[in-house]
Amino acid sequence: MGASRRIRDPDVMVEDVFQALVRGDLTRDDLTVRKLSARFGGSTIGLYHYFGSLDGFLIRVDGAGWRHLLAELERAVLRGGTLVDLALAYVAFAKRHPTLYWVMAERPFDRAALRSEGRLRQERPILDAFGALLARLGSKEPSRDLLLVFATLHGLASLVGGGRFDLGGAREVRERVEDAARDLERLFPR
Repeated sequence: MGASRRIRDPDVMVEDVFQALVRGDLTRDDLTVRKLSARFGGSTIGLYHYFGSLDGFLIRVDGAGWRHLLAELERAVLRGGTLVDLALAYVAFAKRHPTLYWVMAERPFDRAALRSEGRLRQERPILDAFGALLARLGSKEPSRDLLLVFATLHGLASLVGGGRFDLGGAREVRERVEDAARDLERLFPR
Protein backbone atom coordinates (compact mmCIF):
# COMPACT_ATOMS: atom_id res chain seq x y z
CA MET A 1 0.00 0.00 0.00
CA GLY A 2 2.99 2.33 0.14
CA ALA A 3 5.04 3.87 2.87
CA SER A 4 3.16 5.85 5.43
CA ARG A 5 4.04 9.54 5.51
CA ARG A 6 2.39 12.53 7.09
CA ILE A 7 0.07 14.18 4.57
CA ARG A 8 -2.30 16.87 5.77
CA ASP A 9 -3.16 18.76 2.60
CA PRO A 10 -6.50 17.48 1.23
CA ASP A 11 -5.52 18.13 -2.39
CA VAL A 12 -2.26 16.22 -1.93
CA MET A 13 -4.19 13.34 -0.34
CA VAL A 14 -6.53 13.13 -3.34
CA GLU A 15 -3.68 13.40 -5.85
CA ASP A 16 -1.64 10.77 -4.00
CA VAL A 17 -4.43 8.19 -4.14
CA PHE A 18 -5.40 9.13 -7.69
CA GLN A 19 -1.81 8.65 -8.90
CA ALA A 20 -1.50 5.37 -6.97
CA LEU A 21 -4.67 4.14 -8.70
CA VAL A 22 -3.35 5.22 -12.11
CA ARG A 23 -0.16 3.24 -11.44
CA GLY A 24 -2.20 0.26 -10.22
CA ASP A 25 -0.62 0.38 -6.75
CA LEU A 26 -3.95 0.22 -4.87
CA THR A 27 -6.76 -2.31 -4.90
CA ARG A 28 -10.39 -1.94 -3.85
CA ASP A 29 -9.45 -3.42 -0.48
CA ASP A 30 -7.01 -0.54 0.09
CA LEU A 31 -9.78 2.05 -0.22
CA THR A 32 -10.98 2.03 3.38
CA VAL A 33 -10.84 4.89 5.87
CA ARG A 34 -8.44 2.96 8.08
CA LYS A 35 -6.01 2.00 5.30
CA LEU A 36 -6.08 5.41 3.63
CA SER A 37 -5.54 7.15 6.97
CA ALA A 38 -2.53 4.90 7.59
CA ARG A 39 -1.24 5.80 4.11
CA PHE A 40 -1.43 9.48 5.05
CA GLY A 41 0.25 8.89 8.39
CA GLY A 42 -2.67 10.01 10.52
CA SER A 43 -5.77 8.80 12.26
CA THR A 44 -9.15 8.24 10.67
CA ILE A 45 -10.27 11.55 12.17
CA GLY A 46 -8.13 13.42 9.63
CA LEU A 47 -9.91 11.94 6.63
CA TYR A 48 -13.29 12.69 8.20
CA HIS A 49 -12.15 16.21 9.09
CA TYR A 50 -11.18 17.08 5.50
CA PHE A 51 -13.76 15.10 3.54
CA GLY A 52 -16.64 14.28 5.89
CA SER A 53 -16.67 10.60 4.91
CA LEU A 54 -14.97 8.01 2.76
CA ASP A 55 -17.48 8.93 0.05
CA GLY A 56 -16.44 12.58 0.37
CA PHE A 57 -12.82 11.60 -0.23
CA LEU A 58 -13.41 9.09 -3.02
CA ILE A 59 -15.75 11.41 -4.92
CA ARG A 60 -12.78 13.77 -5.25
CA VAL A 61 -10.64 10.88 -6.56
CA ASP A 62 -13.56 10.02 -8.86
CA GLY A 63 -13.50 13.57 -10.26
CA ALA A 64 -9.74 13.40 -10.88
CA GLY A 65 -10.31 10.12 -12.72
CA TRP A 66 -13.03 11.58 -14.94
CA ARG A 67 -10.88 14.60 -15.80
CA HIS A 68 -8.02 12.24 -16.72
CA LEU A 69 -10.32 10.07 -18.84
CA LEU A 70 -11.84 13.11 -20.55
CA ALA A 71 -8.37 14.35 -21.50
CA GLU A 72 -7.63 10.95 -23.08
CA LEU A 73 -10.98 10.96 -24.90
CA GLU A 74 -10.33 14.49 -26.16
CA ARG A 75 -6.98 13.37 -27.61
CA ALA A 76 -8.64 10.36 -29.24
CA VAL A 77 -11.33 12.52 -30.83
CA LEU A 78 -8.75 15.05 -32.05
CA ARG A 79 -6.64 12.23 -33.49
CA GLY A 80 -9.39 10.28 -35.23
CA GLY A 81 -12.59 12.19 -34.90
CA THR A 82 -15.01 9.27 -34.64
CA LEU A 83 -17.09 7.64 -31.97
CA VAL A 84 -15.11 4.46 -32.65
CA ASP A 85 -11.93 6.29 -31.55
CA LEU A 86 -13.73 7.56 -28.45
CA ALA A 87 -15.02 4.06 -27.60
CA LEU A 88 -11.64 2.42 -28.06
CA ALA A 89 -9.99 5.04 -25.83
CA TYR A 90 -12.70 4.68 -23.16
CA VAL A 91 -12.47 0.89 -23.03
CA ALA A 92 -8.65 0.98 -23.05
CA PHE A 93 -8.67 3.41 -20.10
CA ALA A 94 -11.01 1.17 -18.08
CA LYS A 95 -8.87 -1.88 -18.84
CA ARG A 96 -5.59 -0.10 -17.96
CA HIS A 97 -6.94 1.32 -14.68
CA PRO A 98 -9.46 -1.22 -13.33
CA THR A 99 -9.58 -0.03 -9.71
CA LEU A 100 -9.72 3.65 -10.67
CA TYR A 101 -12.47 2.87 -13.18
CA TRP A 102 -14.34 0.94 -10.48
CA VAL A 103 -14.26 4.06 -8.26
CA MET A 104 -15.43 6.21 -11.17
CA ALA A 105 -18.20 4.07 -12.61
CA GLU A 106 -19.18 1.24 -10.30
CA ARG A 107 -18.50 2.03 -6.65
CA PRO A 108 -21.73 3.00 -4.91
CA PHE A 109 -21.80 6.52 -3.49
CA ASP A 110 -24.42 8.11 -1.28
CA ARG A 111 -25.05 10.85 -3.83
CA ALA A 112 -27.91 12.40 -1.86
CA ALA A 113 -25.62 12.92 1.14
CA LEU A 114 -22.77 14.18 -1.07
CA ARG A 115 -25.12 16.58 -2.84
CA SER A 116 -26.49 17.93 0.46
CA GLU A 117 -22.89 18.48 1.64
CA GLY A 118 -22.04 20.32 -1.59
CA ARG A 119 -19.50 17.69 -2.63
CA LEU A 120 -20.79 17.04 -6.17
CA ARG A 121 -19.54 20.31 -7.68
CA GLN A 122 -17.48 18.46 -10.30
CA GLU A 123 -20.39 16.43 -11.65
CA ARG A 124 -21.95 19.03 -13.98
CA PRO A 125 -18.68 20.30 -15.55
CA ILE A 126 -17.62 16.71 -16.26
CA LEU A 127 -20.96 15.88 -17.88
CA ASP A 128 -20.81 19.10 -19.91
CA ALA A 129 -17.29 18.27 -21.14
CA PHE A 130 -18.42 14.79 -22.18
CA GLY A 131 -21.41 16.33 -23.95
CA ALA A 132 -19.08 18.75 -25.79
CA LEU A 133 -17.12 15.77 -27.10
CA LEU A 134 -20.36 14.23 -28.37
CA ALA A 135 -21.30 17.51 -30.06
CA ARG A 136 -17.91 17.55 -31.76
CA LEU A 137 -18.68 14.05 -33.02
CA GLY A 138 -21.95 15.22 -34.56
CA SER A 139 -24.55 14.84 -31.82
CA LYS A 140 -27.33 17.40 -32.26
CA GLU A 141 -28.59 16.81 -28.70
CA PRO A 142 -25.53 15.89 -26.64
CA SER A 143 -27.30 16.16 -23.29
CA ARG A 144 -29.86 13.61 -24.47
CA ASP A 145 -27.33 11.35 -26.18
CA LEU A 146 -24.99 11.40 -23.19
CA LEU A 147 -26.84 8.69 -21.25
CA LEU A 148 -27.04 6.31 -24.21
CA VAL A 149 -23.39 6.76 -25.16
CA PHE A 150 -22.16 6.52 -21.57
CA ALA A 151 -24.28 3.43 -20.90
CA THR A 152 -22.92 1.76 -24.03
CA LEU A 153 -19.30 2.68 -23.30
CA HIS A 154 -19.59 1.57 -19.69
CA GLY A 155 -21.23 -1.67 -20.77
CA LEU A 156 -18.42 -2.32 -23.25
CA ALA A 157 -15.78 -1.46 -20.63
CA SER A 158 -17.42 -3.80 -18.12
CA LEU A 159 -17.66 -6.66 -20.62
CA VAL A 160 -14.06 -6.22 -21.74
CA GLY A 161 -12.73 -5.71 -18.21
CA GLY A 162 -14.54 -8.80 -16.98
CA GLY A 163 -13.24 -10.87 -19.90
CA ARG A 164 -16.75 -11.54 -21.22
CA PHE A 165 -15.99 -10.13 -24.68
CA ASP A 166 -12.77 -12.11 -25.05
CA LEU A 167 -14.05 -15.04 -27.06
CA GLY A 168 -11.29 -14.98 -29.64
CA GLY A 169 -8.45 -12.80 -28.41
CA ALA A 170 -7.62 -9.09 -28.37
CA ARG A 171 -8.35 -8.57 -32.06
CA GLU A 172 -11.91 -9.87 -31.73
CA VAL A 173 -12.47 -7.74 -28.62
CA ARG A 174 -11.37 -4.66 -30.54
CA GLU A 175 -13.67 -5.55 -33.45
CA ARG A 176 -16.63 -5.98 -31.12
CA VAL A 177 -15.99 -2.57 -29.52
CA GLU A 178 -15.60 -0.99 -32.98
CA ASP A 179 -18.85 -2.59 -34.20
CA ALA A 180 -20.81 -1.35 -31.19
CA ALA A 181 -19.37 2.15 -31.60
CA ARG A 182 -20.24 2.20 -35.31
CA ASP A 183 -23.81 1.27 -34.43
CA LEU A 184 -23.89 4.19 -32.00
CA GLU A 185 -22.28 6.50 -34.55
CA ARG A 186 -25.35 6.18 -36.76
CA LEU A 187 -27.14 8.34 -34.19
CA PHE A 188 -24.87 11.26 -35.05
CA PRO A 189 -25.42 12.15 -38.69
CA ARG A 190 -22.73 14.46 -40.03
